[in-house]
Amino acid sequence: MSSLEAANLFNVNGLVAVITGGGSGIGLMMTKALALNGAHKVYIIGRRKEVLEAAAKESPHGNIIPIVGDVTSKDALQSIVSQIENEVGYINVLIANSGVGGPQSTSITSETSLEDFQSALWNQPFDEYTNTFAVNTSAVFFCIVTFLKLLDAGNKKGNVEQKSQVIATSSIGAFNREVPGGYAYGQSKAATTLLMKHMATNLVPYGIRANVVAPGRESSDPFLEGRKNN
Repeated sequence: MSSLEAANLFNVNGLVAVITGGGSGIGLMMTKALALNGAHKVYIIGRRKEVLEAAAKESPHGNIIPIVGDVTSKDALQSIVSQIENEVGYINVLIANSGVGGPQSTSITSETSLEDFQSALWNQPFDEYTNTFAVNTSAVFFCIVTFLKLLDAGNKKGNVEQKSQVIATSSIGAFNREVPGGYAYGQSKAATTLLMKHMATNLVPYGIRANVVAPGRESSDPFLEGRKNN
């Protein structure tokens, strides 16, 4: 029964983790939770150096390692994997958490005419719409694919009891019929949820687990940020 005790069930001692978008919002919460509870190393990836460096100071153990990189670039992802492979040679958990809010349609209400409804949606920039998928869905896919070798190495290393795992951050917006976070955001998160169903099935032969979490709104929610900016 000891394995079911809280201290063992949620034990992260010795883990090597990678968190994309680990410098702010939910990603930072995950970073601190792991780093302050015994993880060996927590690599955090993002575009903003100052944000990552500030996050690294959150742990007195020096176990948060910032890496500046663009998760929408395959070259950048390969470079990040090479750095981590050279430093530790394996990882135990990958959290694909980076995300963007995408274009908003805050002018639409239940009283909006069909003409205005069409206009509001049509006027969303095409590149902003597709970029939402690039960050929220495509980057999750390629991030997982890039780290498979190191996740497999984590299983072979056997430094922790748990099998290697991938966790992606989706959203409650993936399940909404309403569109509080914008059409692109909800659709991209729904796609990520399906992606993780695929991964949960297709990574079984390799002993790598895959799960997805779908948080509701919190203080760093990109939808809330979008509302502030509109």
